[in-house]
Amino acid sequence: MRHAFRLVFIFLFLAQSAAAMFCPTNFNQITIGDTMDAVLKACGKPDAQKKLPPEDNGPQNWTYYVTTGSNNTLGSPQASLKVEVAFNHGKVINITANAMSLAATTLCNNITIAVGDTAKAVTAACGKPVFIDKSQQNPANAQPPLLEYQYNTSPVVLLIFENGKLKERK
Repeated sequence: MRHAFRLVFIFLFLAQSAAAMFCPTNFNQITIGDTMDAVLKACGKPDAQKKLPPEDNGPQNWTYYVTTGSNNTLGSPQASLKVEVAFNHGKVINITANAMSLAATTLCNNITIAVGDTAKAVTAACGKPVFIDKSQQNPANAQPPLLEYQYNTSPVVLLIFENGKLKERK
């Protein structure tokens, strides 16, 4: 029984230490979920601090007009194709090109975008959309603002806080 207790204790210790990370300025440990005060106490004052707009993960429909090659007969302009990308929870749920639903496409600069991709991936492939249609969002469900601490170490380290707790390290 004593051996089993030791194993449980060791696994708990390893699980907590696996989530720990070092401060950007010293060897103090911080973990995801630590408060801003705890991080400041452990790591010191950041070199820069700014508020980030919250990510809008609500339902959205992005519209692009993609040029599909040249048609130079009699001075005709290039044709364009209407591509719509629907998102929910920050992920692609539908791609439509001229009213035809697609699971994936390379219409944006020959870079594949597919159902399940993130909004960042679509922006990287297609650029900014011409139109963004968003559903009405309930203010009670709005995302809280994020706060970013920047430490000018080499490389620069960003600590992102949500609701006063450490969310991620970049």
